[in-house]
Amino acid sequence: MTSKNPVKRLFDLYTSDLSYQEIERLIKQEANEVYEFFKSGIPKTETSKNKLIRSIIFLRSLFNAFILKLSPARRIFYLIALFFFFISYNEPYSLYLLLSFVILNLLLAFELADKLSAKSELEIARKIQFELIPNHSSQIKNFQIGTFYEPAREVGGDYFDIIEKNEKVYIIVGDISGKGMAAALHMVRIQSIIHFLLDFYNDIKDILINLNKYFSKNLHKEFFLTITIVSIEKDNSLSIARAGHPPIIYYKRKENNCILISPPGIAIGMNDKGLFEKAIEVFNIKPDIGDIIIIFSDGVTETMNTKKDLFGIEKLQKIIKNNSIATAEEIKNIILNEISFFRSSAMQSDDLTLVVMKTV
Repeated sequence: MTSKNPVKRLFDLYTSDLSYQEIERLIKQEANEVYEFFKSGIPKTETSKNKLIRSIIFLRSLFNAFILKLSPARRIFYLIALFFFFISYNEPYSLYLLLSFVILNLLLAFELADKLSAKSELEIARKIQFELIPNHSSQIKNFQIGTFYEPAREVGGDYFDIIEKNEKVYIIVGDISGKGMAAALHMVRIQSIIHFLLDFYNDIKDILINLNKYFSKNLHKEFFLTITIVSIEKDNSLSIARAGHPPIIYYKRKENNCILISPPGIAIGMNDKGLFEKAIEVFNIKPDIGDIIIIFSDGVTETMNTKKDLFGIEKLQKIIKNNSIATAEEIKNIILNEISFFRSSAMQSDDLTLVVMKTV
C-alpha cells in the first residue's frame, strides 16, 4: 500500500536513485576536482608567513577564485544574497533571510541550466567521436583483433584507427596530452591529416614525418602527441614505428615470454629542433602463429587505484602470459576486468585505448 505520509513521499522522491557509489563519487572525486579547478588560479602564499595567516590568505584567495568564475551579473547577486544573509543573522525570521535563500536558489538554477546545456553538447560530441572510432571485424588478414576505447571524460584525446589502404592495414594508437574537449578536437584533426597522408604515402616513417610537419605547425605549446603506427604488410609481417608512445608488448608463444618493442621516436609537437626525422626508426617483426601483440595508450598502464598505485606494464605482461591460449577478444576482456578490479572504487583518470592482436 502506498504511504500517505507526504514527508516520506518527498524523501523517496529525492533519494530514489541515490546510491553509495554516487555519494562516494561526490566526496572523493567531484569535490576534489572542484577544489583543484579553483585552486589552479590561486597564487602561492609566501612561506615566511605563519600557518594561520597563510590559511586565511588561502581561503580568501579561494573565495575570490570562486566569485570571479561567475558572470558579473551573477557575481553581484551572489554578493547581495550574502549581504542579506549576514544582516539577517540577528533576525533569523526576517525578510532578508528569505530573500537570500531565493536569490541563492535562483543562481543555482541558472548555473545548473548552463551545466545541463553544456552536458547535452558534450553528449553530442561524445556520440560523434565514437562514430569516428572504426568498426572492424574480429579478424584482419591472419590476425585476430580485439579493441577497446574509453575516454576518461565525455570526450577524450586518445586516437585509435584501423585503416585498410595501399594493400596494407594500418593500426594506429595515439594520445594527445590532456583530456576533454580540446584534446578531442585535436584528435579529429589527427584523424583527418592521417587519412589525407595515406593518399600520398604508404611507408609508416613517411607518414609520421609528414604528420609532424602538418600537425605541429598550429599546435599550442602545452599540447603534444604520442603515437604508434603498425602496418600489416602483404606477407603478414608487421612494420612498427612510434613517436614517443608507450612500447608495444610482443608475446612470443614458443619462448613463452614478452618483449617490449620501442623503436626510437620523439613525440610530435615537442621542440625537437629538427631531430624528429632523424630519430624515427621502423622495427619489423614476423609473428608466428599464437604470438600476441598489444598496443595501448598510457591510460592502461597508468591506471591508479585508491592508493595511487599504478597498474604497470609488468602486470599487463603477466596477464598476457597467463592467458596466451585465449582469443584476442578474450585477452582484451581479461585485461579490462583486471584493470577494473585493480582500480576498484577509484575513478578513471585517463583515456584508455587497447588493441590486442593475435596471429592465427
